[in-house]
Amino acid sequence: MLKEILNLINETNLYSDAFISKKLNIRKDMANDMVKSLIRMGYLIEDLGSPTCQTSCSKCAYARSCNTTPVKTFKISPKGEKLLKAV
Repeated sequence: MLKEILNLINETNLYSDAFISKKLNIRKDMANDMVKSLIRMGYLIEDLGSPTCQTSCSKCAYARSCNTTPVKTFKISPKGEKLLKAV
């Protein structure tokens, strides 16, 4: 199941609990837990950056008044790419 989720993220270039849960017929919280496992195991790299800001919100003095919404993205790691190529 983890490889199927990794493959879905790789094929679609997006991540959505709702999309994964619908495609694999699993609960959203289960999809979220599995993505966290893929990150923890080093198959996915999570980027919590913002498209317009180089500082993380927790370290920013203007976080409360800022209207920039950080965008969370995922990238398949080299380890994940190797797994996807394995038969």
